[in-house]
Amino acid sequence: MNIRNLFFGAVAALAAFASCQEAEVNLGMPDISISTGEMSFEVAGGEQELTLNATRDWKVETDADWVVVSPESGEASAEDQKITVTALENAGMDRVADLKFTIGMKSRYLTVSQAGPGGSAEALIVYYNDYDKVEATKTYGSTGGSWPYLDQFDGWMNQTGTGAADVEYAYSGMSARANSTSDSDYSDYEGSGKNNMFFGKSAYLATKNIALGGATGFTLTFGTEKYSQDNGSVFTKSEYHIYVSNDAARWVEITDYSFAGDGTEGRWNLAAADFSVPAGTEHLSICIKVDVASSYRMDDFKLVISEGGAEVDFSKGVEMDFTAGGSTGGGATVPESKGRKSVAEFIEAADASNYYELTGTVSGFNPTYCSFDLTDETGKIYVYSVLDASKSEWAGKISNGGTVTIYGKYLYYEQKSQHEVVDAYIVSFTGDGSGSQESGKPESLVKATVAEFLAAAEDDTWYELTGEIVSIAKEDYGNFTIKDATGEIYIYGMTNGWVGYNDKSFSQIGLKVGDTVTLGTRRGSYNGQPQGGGNPVPAYYISHIQGEGGETVTPPVGEAGEYEPQGVTWTLGEKAYDNTSGSNAQTGTVNGVSVANMLKLGTGSLTGDAVLHVAEGTAKLGFYCVAWKNKTASVRFSVDGTEITTITPAANVGAAGNPPYASITVTESDYFEVVLPAGAADIKVETLDPANGRVIFIGLKAIAE
Repeated sequence: MNIRNLFFGAVAALAAFASCQEAEVNLGMPDISISTGEMSFEVAGGEQELTLNATRDWKVETDADWVVVSPESGEASAEDQKITVTALENAGMDRVADLKFTIGMKSRYLTVSQAGPGGSAEALIVYYNDYDKVEATKTYGSTGGSWPYLDQFDGWMNQTGTGAADVEYAYSGMSARANSTSDSDYSDYEGSGKNNMFFGKSAYLATKNIALGGATGFTLTFGTEKYSQDNGSVFTKSEYHIYVSNDAARWVEITDYSFAGDGTEGRWNLAAADFSVPAGTEHLSICIKVDVASSYRMDDFKLVISEGGAEVDFSKGVEMDFTAGGSTGGGATVPESKGRKSVAEFIEAADASNYYELTGTVSGFNPTYCSFDLTDETGKIYVYSVLDASKSEWAGKISNGGTVTIYGKYLYYEQKSQHEVVDAYIVSFTGDGSGSQESGKPESLVKATVAEFLAAAEDDTWYELTGEIVSIAKEDYGNFTIKDATGEIYIYGMTNGWVGYNDKSFSQIGLKVGDTVTLGTRRGSYNGQPQGGGNPVPAYYISHIQGEGGETVTPPVGEAGEYEPQGVTWTLGEKAYDNTSGSNAQTGTVNGVSVANMLKLGTGSLTGDAVLHVAEGTAKLGFYCVAWKNKTASVRFSVDGTEITTITPAANVGAAGNPPYASITVTESDYFEVVLPAGAADIKVETLDPANGRVIFIGLKAIAE
């Protein structure tokens, strides 16, 4: 090859290279759009088309095996691309699938729905109650500090379903409670949260007169949890009874049912029973009854049409008195006493089956539980569990120094190595009320080291301890270990006082490992017993907190403030929360970074909304958004009533329980940008589905470009 040919060859190569370069057109910012967000198909299935425009290479993601997308991926293009969506024939129930068209950092969703010959799943629900019509509050009883019994509060009556129109209820010893919820970190199923049913003494809840509409096969499911210090926390089927009846008078027990959490301690899970009824059965009544007091809860009670199971023989029903309206639990009949005993005689008899009468002086009274030490001339014993029926009547009248008479059973609690009175009823109390109820700071405290405290006598002396928090066992209960120069001690929980574990968790009051605390406590009947490698004591008061303590995570270089709001403020609407929301303050850790302010919308059964405020000239909103654990959500953005867009954030395992959220992880797929119309300053954002209404916004930013 001569020089001339070499020159022209090089020129040709450069030209070819240049032409290749010219083919890589700059398509602008990363973006993807689709021509529709919804498609619906008939039972037979079929094909439909949409157009897609993407400035980056794209792909489609879905878990639905009945939807086929062609093509499933493509390259960036300035031209619209045609996509064919095919739904296969449906031989079952109505169904819905979400298809995610994504370029990685941005996504658009297509919701595909298809009718089925079986109809909608909702049509199969005969009865459902999440008990969440109105959230219960701990403001009932004579002292205004108790959860409501079912006849005091109708916010638990939230029944729906094809057969729920004429239901009636019977109950005894049942209260509605909004703590220890079925959607908490202690739940292994998707609970509804908010209220749940708590079984007290001799408790039952009967749901009567459910209309069956000709169906004969059913599946009954409900969430349940057992947690008890006295009776163990493992769900036990022999203690938990399911009765059914076709006339609400004679009842048949269903013993063939399952509990998904079999063997686990103190966790919510689903129980399920499949059964059938004889043809022609018009109505069904169902009663849940438990044998142990103050141990079980129930939520999300649902009866659906199914293939069913073994047929119930109602002719073998037994008459049981589940009277309509039932007993509230207040004013229950005091059990028969087997005789009067001194404390020493009561301990010596060690009779766990019968009630005995005890009389003595009250000390160490805890008004929250109506528990106390009872002392007579022969000794002292701890009265652990005054039953709700008795508590509601006497909790506001008992005070230290007075004389009380009770009926109770005996228990030796091995974990605490102590004798206790359990299942107690208060019969009478005399006293002038001048004694402290231990709901405030003691009059005086004796300063002591940890070593001095452990060596002290078990009496009514209050001690002041100061030490560094070296570990936290249970945030929600206020269990932690402190140490000073003389040793360390395990604090077995904060009770009524300046900080109460019934009202606040560790995180809510700012306690962290490394903090120095000063607390007031005293030697009790279960001090000094090993638990978790330490010595438990009840910490009734925390007087002050010194030091910030704990480990503060600093955002990586270049990401400072990435997860905090920038240029965006907001006005909270219905069911909306941020870091000003008291005990629900929305803070946490995102990708290992401490975040002081997030915006949460919605609850377990209600939608939420807020109005975002940005400066004039803001072109876009940028943010991370995640839905609640195991949930989906749709979030709409609008200005002056006109919709801008709707996004569908993905479920996030870290978005669960109560704030602060300890482990939220976000990726590019959780990042969204919403283009605003010119001049927009106030943008309404709202969740759309009450059952999937919870989302968390992280790092809301105003983008001016």
